[in-house]
Amino acid sequence: MRYLNKIIFLNSADKSLPYAEVNLDGNTHFIGTQGVGKSTLLRAILFFYNANKQKLGIPREKKTFDEYYFPYPNSYIVYEVKTEIGAFCVLALKSQGRVIFRFFDSEYKQSYFIDNDGNVFETWDKIRDNLGRINSTKKIDSYEDYRNILYGNNKGLSNEFRKYALLESRQYQNIPSTITNVFLNTKLDAEFVKETIIKSLNEDEIKIDLETYKSHLRDFETELNDIQIWANKNRSGESIVEKQAENVSKFFSSLKYLEKNKEELATQLGWALNHIKEKQPIIQELLHIEELKKKNSEEKFKDLDKTFEKKRDEIQKQIGIFSEKLKTLKSKQEEYDILKIVEIIKRVSKKDTLDMEKSNLNKEKEILTSEFIEIQQRYDALLKQFENQFKEFENSKHKEINTAKSNFVDFKDEISKQFESIFENIRTQHKAELELVQTFVKEIEKSINLQKINNAEVKNKRFYEKEIRDCQKEISDLKTKIINADNTINQAKKEQKNLEKEWQLEEKGIKTENERKVEKETEKQSKLKSQIADIDFKIENSKDSLYGWLNAEIQDWQNTIGQVIDEKVLFQQGLNPQKIIEDVRNFYGISIDLQEIDKEVKTISDYEQDKSIINEQFTEILKSISAMNTQTEKELENLKTRFHKKIKEQKDKVSESEYLKNHSETKLQAKGLELTEWESKAKTEKEKALQNIDNEINRLSDEKIKGEEKVEIVKQNIDKQLKVKQKEKEAKIKSEEVKLTQISDDINVQIKDFQAEITRKTQDTKQQQKDELNTKGANTERISEIDLQMMEIDKELSFIESNRDKVAEYNKDKRELFDHEAEFKNQKSKNESALQTEKQKYEQQKSKLIQEIGIHNSEIESINKTLTAISEDLKAFETFKNSEVFPLLENYVNTYADHNKTEIRVLDIISQINNAHYQSKDRLTDLQEAVNKFVGNFQEKNLFSFKTKFISRNDYFEFADNLKEFIDNDKITEYKKRVEERFAHIIQRIGKETNELISREGEISQVVNEINKDFEVRNFVGAIKKMELRTEKSSSTIFQLLVEIKNFNTENTFELGSPNLFSTIGQVNKNEKAISYLRLLSKEIVNSGLKQVLLSDSFELQFKIVENDNDTGWVEKLTNVGSEGTDTLVKAMINIMLLNVFKERSTRKSKIDFSLHCMMDEIGKLHPNNVKGILKFANDRNILLINSSPTSYNASDYKYTYILLKDSNNKTTVKRLVAKK
Repeated sequence: MRYLNKIIFLNSADKSLPYAEVNLDGNTHFIGTQGVGKSTLLRAILFFYNANKQKLGIPREKKTFDEYYFPYPNSYIVYEVKTEIGAFCVLALKSQGRVIFRFFDSEYKQSYFIDNDGNVFETWDKIRDNLGRINSTKKIDSYEDYRNILYGNNKGLSNEFRKYALLESRQYQNIPSTITNVFLNTKLDAEFVKETIIKSLNEDEIKIDLETYKSHLRDFETELNDIQIWANKNRSGESIVEKQAENVSKFFSSLKYLEKNKEELATQLGWALNHIKEKQPIIQELLHIEELKKKNSEEKFKDLDKTFEKKRDEIQKQIGIFSEKLKTLKSKQEEYDILKIVEIIKRVSKKDTLDMEKSNLNKEKEILTSEFIEIQQRYDALLKQFENQFKEFENSKHKEINTAKSNFVDFKDEISKQFESIFENIRTQHKAELELVQTFVKEIEKSINLQKINNAEVKNKRFYEKEIRDCQKEISDLKTKIINADNTINQAKKEQKNLEKEWQLEEKGIKTENERKVEKETEKQSKLKSQIADIDFKIENSKDSLYGWLNAEIQDWQNTIGQVIDEKVLFQQGLNPQKIIEDVRNFYGISIDLQEIDKEVKTISDYEQDKSIINEQFTEILKSISAMNTQTEKELENLKTRFHKKIKEQKDKVSESEYLKNHSETKLQAKGLELTEWESKAKTEKEKALQNIDNEINRLSDEKIKGEEKVEIVKQNIDKQLKVKQKEKEAKIKSEEVKLTQISDDINVQIKDFQAEITRKTQDTKQQQKDELNTKGANTERISEIDLQMMEIDKELSFIESNRDKVAEYNKDKRELFDHEAEFKNQKSKNESALQTEKQKYEQQKSKLIQEIGIHNSEIESINKTLTAISEDLKAFETFKNSEVFPLLENYVNTYADHNKTEIRVLDIISQINNAHYQSKDRLTDLQEAVNKFVGNFQEKNLFSFKTKFISRNDYFEFADNLKEFIDNDKITEYKKRVEERFAHIIQRIGKETNELISREGEISQVVNEINKDFEVRNFVGAIKKMELRTEKSSSTIFQLLVEIKNFNTENTFELGSPNLFSTIGQVNKNEKAISYLRLLSKEIVNSGLKQVLLSDSFELQFKIVENDNDTGWVEKLTNVGSEGTDTLVKAMINIMLLNVFKERSTRKSKIDFSLHCMMDEIGKLHPNNVKGILKFANDRNILLINSSPTSYNASDYKYTYILLKDSNNKTTVKRLVAKK
């Protein structure tokens, strides 16, 4: 049993109480007149229990507790406390102007505080020295620490204080409050009664911490709104915020691409600029070379014309010669054909034969006429004469003919000369006109040639070559970029997967290692738990077991039976140990020499010390496990950070590459269309240019034809005039020729006539000769035949003679002309072929030169364009250097490398840089607008910690980058899950905590019923007909809401938060309902202002007192019940019952039996029977009463009765009158 045994005052009570020693181990009664100090003693005892100077009932106008009770440095109040194993003291003293406490391990002895001369030691140091080896504690200057020590709330206390506990309870606060209420007769409040009952039920305070929920729910509405924002859809069913986030990501990616593109373009600009500077003199030299080549080709073209014209003229001259010869040949052939020259030649060719035949005939005739020579000679001479006459006549006539012919030839030559002059005059007259039209034709030919050169130039010219080449190059670059982007994406995704696998492996390794370490520590925990349970078992059974009996009954048993008995036996219950009067050395008939056994038998304090050490070890293990988990979490977080950084790099690569790929694909498509357009445009323009040239050539050809027609017309006109004059010439020649013919014909007629006459004469002569010969006997018939034949031969010879010159002429013509006809034709054909060949050769060479000149023109144009482009590029760069963009990129321009090689022009690169710069400005504006629009959905303090205010460009970049990571990692789902799990956890936690509160209803009802029954059975106040307590449902709005949430949680255990296997289709609605509950709770917490919901808030407690005919009804506060005495009794009884409830339950839990005191001042106002009744009422519950009154009543009802007296020096003496044993 533990209890306050006595109180000792030394130099206390405002110097009026030098010394007093009061026993308190039973009911005690202080008597004395008013002002002697009865209340002073009661307050000092109350201070032992409540250590609260404000709750002692000291009026404000009086001295403070410290000033009154401790007027001197050597003023002390000593409280002696009895325990099961001895006693200890609580010393109250003043230190630095404030009352403090010290404990020491001994019962009270005057010698500790008063010297031999009767003087109280002035300082604690002297008291401590006087205590000698008795253990004492450090000063306790915290009253809360003092109460924790006294009532056994050991949490946070050193082990040295645990032995000074009067009882063991962490919820002791209502004990000193109840004792205080009895002393001060405070009005009875249902809340206080509730708290007392509640704290008696459990050492742990049962409450719902609304501050925690308030903290959790403070931003709950905002967080829900933040989550809900992501669920808001547009008409297309798309998340508005996600769309906005996509825009931010899109603009950010675009901006990053543009910035990177600007840097790449700047390095390309540096390379391109250096390249054109190096290339410019080379290209200028190429231009010079190409111009020389063109000049050379043009000179060759001129030489070709001259050479061709010369050769053409020569060949045409030859063709003219052979044509003229063939024409003459034909003309003569026609003349000879008319003459039947072949027949003439044939007849002339017979001249020798005829001469021979004539000779033969003459010889035959001579033979025939040899006999008639004289006749023959005579007639021959005559005939010869005839013949000579004819020849002479014929020669004369032929001479006339020849003279006529000669005259005709002279006439013809003269006429030819005359007409040749006329012909020349005609040609001269039309020469200027002919040359004019011929010059026009030549100019047209030159124009045609120029157009042909243009045609060759156009054919060789690559229209929009630069644009097409740039497009093709860009398309090639874009395809390369797309391929590279695909490769980068695949590689990055592969690397990402590898990193994730590596992360998982390392994470698994860290977790496994931690689990292994934690498992080892958990094993240690299990062993320590087992040891603690074993110690708890021993401590719990320390009183009702053999161990407790030995402590109570056997002195120094630790050194006897304790040396050999097993601990399990020591703490075994139900052994019913009894003392046997035998030799103390006897142990079941065996005597043992215990000197050889060195065994330490542990006391409860030792076990508690062991338990404390094990608990410390347990705590260390928990700390170790916590440290391991913390370290593991730190390692996992570091691992996550490390891999997140690497994975983010890969994701950024994927994102950038995907953007680059998409951008490149879009650009590729556009460039493909642009290339098609350029190619189509080039083809169209080339075709158009060629068509224009063809049209021009056709037009010029038409002009040429017209010119040639004019030339022909002029020539025809000349020819016509020439022909007229030719005809005139021919007519004159013909006329003369007719005259000649007429003369020839007339002469020939004369010749024929003369010949006919000669022939007649000859015939007549020959007939005469024949007749004469006949008469002379000659063979005249034969001679006639010969003559006839010879006449025919002569005739033919005459023909031959007349045509011999013609044949000679013919033979000459034959030699000179007819025999060379094939040669002339061949030569003409050969020359015509040569002319054609020369023409073809000329046309080929001309075409080739035209092509060459066209190519040179095209090349020169291209080179000039290149030089112009270089000049434009250099000028553009000089302008660019003065722009706002250049300083930003100057470093990149100056740090190019070979891999920055590009075919794009400097001007175009600068244009692209400027475009990219201004696009990046636009994109930055777009990004800022997109970011501001996005963050406009959120408050400054939002669930996702999104920044809502931005100052610099980098702020926007950082936000966009973080948002991209947020979207890429689908953190919204994580946040949703976290919020859902959190609100589910809150609901579940509320359900659990509320359930814990409600679960105590039965116990509370049981306590209330026990109090009601106890009062009914033990009521000793006759005026009180009935006193009853009852519980009612809580009127607390917030608790009612908590109960609703608890019921909701019970009904929907598996349907809150994240979906799981037990979720139903109505989960969304349930979640919404849960959210509405949390909203209500958040609102109610703010409105109520409560910080916690206690078990006392879970029900209402009401009193009902029936005093005589007065019924209070069910009320929550008892202020005055009946008379003052009745009111005091009722309140005291209820408080004592509450103390009893707490005391019994505390004793049952801790196995520590203790006794408490209640102080009642001025008890004289109660009837003696009621005083006796209240004493019994309290004592039945192991509660001692300390009363005060002016006089003694029923002294036998008290163990101690003290009278307080004041002497003449105002010193109070406390004298014990009665002490019952």
